[in-house]
Amino acid sequence: MATARLASEDLPMLRGEATFTADLPLPDGCLHAAFVRSTVAHGDLRNVDLREAEQAPGVVAVFEAAGLGLEPLEYYRATTLGGQMARPLLATERVRFVGEPIAVVLADSPVHALDAAELVAVEIDELPAVIDAEQTAAGDVLLFPDAGTNVVRPLDPPDGGGFLSPPTVLDDAAAPPAAPGEDPCAGAQCVVELVCENDRITSLPIEPCAIVATPFELIRGTPLAQGASPNCEIDIWSTGQGVHSAPYLYRRLLGIPVTAVRVRESQVGGGFGGRGDPVPEFFVAARAAQLLERPVRWVQSRQEQFVSMPYGRGQRHRIRMGFDPDGRIVGIDVVMWCDAGAYPHMAPMLTAASYRQSTGLYRVPRLRYRIGSAVTNAPPTGAYRGAGQPEVNAALERAIDAGARKLGLDPADVRRRNLLRADELPFDTGTGIVLDSGDPHRALDTAQELIDVERWQAMAAERRAASSRSALIGIGYGCYSQSAGSGDDPDYASMELGADGSVLVTCGSHGHGQGHHSLWAQITSARVGIAQGAVRVNDADSATSSYGGVTGGSRTASVLGSQIAEAATELRARICEVAGELLEASPDDISLTPDGAHVAGVPSRLTSWADIAAAAPEGISATVTERSAGVTHPYGTHAAVVEVDAETGRVELLAFAAVDDCGRMLSEASVEGQQHGGAVAGISQALMEAGQWDADGTPRTTTLVDYLIPAAADLPPIDTARLGTPTERNELGTRGIGENGAIAAPPAVQNAVIDAVAHLGVTHIDIPVTPQRVWEAIRAAQ
Repeated sequence: MATARLASEDLPMLRGEATFTADLPLPDGCLHAAFVRSTVAHGDLRNVDLREAEQAPGVVAVFEAAGLGLEPLEYYRATTLGGQMARPLLATERVRFVGEPIAVVLADSPVHALDAAELVAVEIDELPAVIDAEQTAAGDVLLFPDAGTNVVRPLDPPDGGGFLSPPTVLDDAAAPPAAPGEDPCAGAQCVVELVCENDRITSLPIEPCAIVATPFELIRGTPLAQGASPNCEIDIWSTGQGVHSAPYLYRRLLGIPVTAVRVRESQVGGGFGGRGDPVPEFFVAARAAQLLERPVRWVQSRQEQFVSMPYGRGQRHRIRMGFDPDGRIVGIDVVMWCDAGAYPHMAPMLTAASYRQSTGLYRVPRLRYRIGSAVTNAPPTGAYRGAGQPEVNAALERAIDAGARKLGLDPADVRRRNLLRADELPFDTGTGIVLDSGDPHRALDTAQELIDVERWQAMAAERRAASSRSALIGIGYGCYSQSAGSGDDPDYASMELGADGSVLVTCGSHGHGQGHHSLWAQITSARVGIAQGAVRVNDADSATSSYGGVTGGSRTASVLGSQIAEAATELRARICEVAGELLEASPDDISLTPDGAHVAGVPSRLTSWADIAAAAPEGISATVTERSAGVTHPYGTHAAVVEVDAETGRVELLAFAAVDDCGRMLSEASVEGQQHGGAVAGISQALMEAGQWDADGTPRTTTLVDYLIPAAADLPPIDTARLGTPTERNELGTRGIGENGAIAAPPAVQNAVIDAVAHLGVTHIDIPVTPQRVWEAIRAAQ
């Protein structure tokens, strides 16, 4: 089924013709929102004076929290001590990070709203700030005094327990399972210890957050009844990664039935996890539209995005890894702390994902993995491409390299001695994952071939022998496994043969750059037999589909794609029944072609698709709402070659290879594009990206001058290969591809940089491996 064609919906985006939320025509009487935000990271909110702003030109209303009457928001993914760490949508008694919204101005233009926001007078008694999760766990400064703690999740399991012994039979050379209370690295010939920081980074979508919220009555042209505004219905266009989870939150916060909230999304400029849940400002805008009985529009600025949108990553892994003399892993001992940000949001889910992937693609006889999470005075932590999996994989791959170097072995050889073989799969890792199929050794071999590893190894040896310091060569690898499509949530797939002979596909998930429309049309065409050009796909709309999952977690192709395939198979069977009656033949004897239906072997007796539709006035349709797809596990190896100038710390990426197994491919062009995009995201984190805050919680990266991402000129050609081992866990045999590069590329680049300067005494450099960090590591080693 795989095609190499560019997705049809890509062209408007490539030409700059796509419609984003900020491009939507404004409803009549639309108001514009601007938020007043905290300029301190932590403090008691003493007074908010709105009077001068209320008198400013063009201002219709100014609200603080009390004026909106909204309950605090406790995201469904967070465990927050019985609501004691729930988030007020506008700060009430205390502010907890720079950028937290305190008040909102509604005016007749964006300029008037922004000008008036500057006139709101805010009094805050500043308190000490804490920005390190491990330190704040001590509770010397409490962000939530009523909770009595900053800890969202205590280190669990406690000292002396929690060993996990994978049930799969291990090689004779591996250590026996550990008893409770025993060091998992006991008996190891070599033990390495590392502290691996994974700095907070932002998803940085092309379009920051935006919303247009309109009361339904205004759309219908009927004035709202006086006094009925708190219960009016709301039509919402917003940036997001799914239209179906949001109505439940709006229902709870706005006090209206879920069926009274319609949510739609235009192009959103990428999601990458950062749009998985609506931001608090969306609920404030919707509530203002209720109260003022007028449409409300808010478009986030880039600077607002940097200080208020959820950040990903933010984990510290203290990892110990033990090896036998031949480099086989004896055991792993990890203590991980996750920075939850100012309010628990997704931190519990992210730490669980990290734990599940803590053994990667390797045989790990013994494991202890302890997890802690605490709130800090930084923006809340959310998902970002990989969501908990890149963090633990970076620590795992760094420890593999460190162990190889300490034993004097080639890092690739150490990986081969520990990587699972194809004949060992399925393999139960003991962490809640069963890796089902594939060939990890082939992925590593292919990555080495793509970068021509022997040539670079020879060049690296020559330059070290010549005592060169300006052009040191390093080679690094990042092997990985991912859990894609986690959870039990189904999607919605429905299709109907129209009167004009086309098939209309309605689904519950929304694409934002993945080429879903083309993929769904392709699947439908292949299963039904109709021409792909005769298949139309509706954009996700909470009013036209009963349910849909979030487009994220590399789930959509396997979950929704499989449901679309199942619906298409059902639709074909029903079409054959109707065509059989028209052609006086058994449905089993009907052949479907792009031109219509005929009896097998008798193509001259053809009935068109439109004639088939006309013969069934009750309609011909099929709907699949039950999920049949299981969790899949893409895997692979990325390899990097870098050149490092030891005098300046400058790093240049010379070569990069991405070898991924995403199962059966639906579109090879889309897969290759995702490989490139994912690899660039990972390379960017490895070399440049990091959100930074001062000790007092003041953000230091608030523009694209401070927060760096690579341009095309900063990157070499990226060589790719796709292994394509089908999985049996879904109808299509596909796995996932969108997050693989973000998991594998960071340690590949990081290990390459450290490899280039290891002979100078450098043992570790945290990502991003910036010139300053490289230079400082070399000087410290000397």
